[in-house]
Amino acid sequence: MLPKRRIFSVTGRAARVACLCFVLLASMILPSFAQDSSKKLLVAYAGLISTHTSVWLGEDQGFYKRHGLDVTSVFTGSGSVTSQALLAGEAKVASTSVGPTAGAIVAGADMVILAGTIHILPYQLWVTPQIRQPADLRGKRVAISTFGSGSHLAAEVALQQLGLDTARDKIAILQVGTQPERVAALVTARIEATPLEPGFGQAARDKGLTVMVDLTKLDAPYLNTVLVASRRYLKENPQQTEAFLKGTIDGLYFLSNPANERAVKSVLARHLKLSTPQGIQIMYDATIDIHAKTKVPYATLAGVQNMVDALYRVNPRLAKVKAAELIDNSFIERLDKSGYIAEAMKRGR
Repeated sequence: MLPKRRIFSVTGRAARVACLCFVLLASMILPSFAQDSSKKLLVAYAGLISTHTSVWLGEDQGFYKRHGLDVTSVFTGSGSVTSQALLAGEAKVASTSVGPTAGAIVAGADMVILAGTIHILPYQLWVTPQIRQPADLRGKRVAISTFGSGSHLAAEVALQQLGLDTARDKIAILQVGTQPERVAALVTARIEATPLEPGFGQAARDKGLTVMVDLTKLDAPYLNTVLVASRRYLKENPQQTEAFLKGTIDGLYFLSNPANERAVKSVLARHLKLSTPQGIQIMYDATIDIHAKTKVPYATLAGVQNMVDALYRVNPRLAKVKAAELIDNSFIERLDKSGYIAEAMKRGR
């Protein structure tokens, strides 16, 4: 039997508010679906993090419209709420992480991973100045966004890299919220460590915080961000699914073209609420870097399996899950064989 873990939540009310906001927004958008259900598509994304930039660009730059879709992307606040939105049919497709997706599937949900847009763990573990060596984290607090999220998995992997175990070393995992909220918690000593994407690193460094582990440098493959839908939706709407993937692929390779820097910065600043030129530049550079390893957006078996394996201690039901059971690469394979992805890559150079 696995030892009991110390896990605390400080954002239950915030999560409920996020869920309520999503439902209210969905209720305003969804009635219009009846007017032209073949073109309108509600896409959920799970976090305020630049890993969703290809979806944001697909919407902002009109790539989805070019392929006949009227897409509205909605921030849900967490991967679990995103999964709930898919199950309820409020959203048809989502940009999310493997953890909550695998958790939902193992519980019997009709969901499947269509593609992988981020092929690394785009996080660094930041700590307070008092934490100078791994042993200093024993008995301390590590903040994540929500349980099962990408930041949760990043925290687990970072601690494993340091030779630490949350149960054995009495490390508390706390749900604190978004990256700016976690930085604030570090600065005020409510926590001792948290994973942040590199784009938020400068803000942390300016406040005297330091990096203990840089997960972006790991050699092992991890599929951090994935596109997810129900198998039923794929079967009933293959053309819309392909159109959505084309628009996202267009966004992915638009991002990599230096000529589009101004447009990409505008999208990042708006979604991540960045206001200073320096902050926007740092986020832009980090976003380019974390997308650089995504050559073709397949959902790789090794990348998904490593994500699942890192979280099975949190959710023991994942221990027997095989990546192949979670993935359907057939749409990406067709787009790859057709030459569409190669053409999009050329446009992105």
